[in-house]
Amino acid sequence: GPQFQMDELAGVIETAKEYGFVTAAHAHGDEGMYRAVKAGINSIEHGTFMSERTMDLMKEMGTYYVPTISAGKFVVEKAQIPGYFPPVIVPKALEVGPQIQTTFGKAYARGVKIAFGTDAGVFPHGENGKEFIYMVEAGMKPIESIQAATKTAAELLRIYDTVGSIEAGKLADIVAVDGDPTQDISTMANVRFVMKGGVVFKR
Repeated sequence: GPQFQMDELAGVIETAKEYGFVTAAHAHGDEGMYRAVKAGINSIEHGTFMSERTMDLMKEMGTYYVPTISAGKFVVEKAQIPGYFPPVIVPKALEVGPQIQTTFGKAYARGVKIAFGTDAGVFPHGENGKEFIYMVEAGMKPIESIQAATKTAAELLRIYDTVGSIEAGKLADIVAVDGDPTQDISTMANVRFVMKGGVVFKR
């Protein structure tokens, strides 16, 4: 169920805008995310039970969707291990987990703007690259999944002037993989080279 009324959402989002902040709503239920989008939220995280009505409003409002399929996959896997989660969590994990990838596929096909995100921390950091694989499994083109993690994510966070593409004058934040990810997206889960701000951290 939704946890905020429209006037509350409007107050939070308007105040955030005054400070120049980007706003995001952690949302599984459709009514809550519909209200957040209508109030002017910048992005919806997870979006598990998103309806077509909400997808269409997101397109109208220019709202981004950050699906975090990886988190859904992880909780489903772990929910099947006895004792990993408290018993009260298990039914939610088993229902919510698989739905995220399905919703993502529908939102992508409907033309909602997609920004890459994984919810890492719910699962171990370092496995984030699997998100590319899950996005492509659900119908996204490999190059579009890469753009979701670079250009589109930077646009959402309003930092595309400094990162998100390889251009003169921008920070040299670059990763490389061993292979052509447009032909085999799974290579994105095995980063071989990392440069951050022009400094090589992994070669």
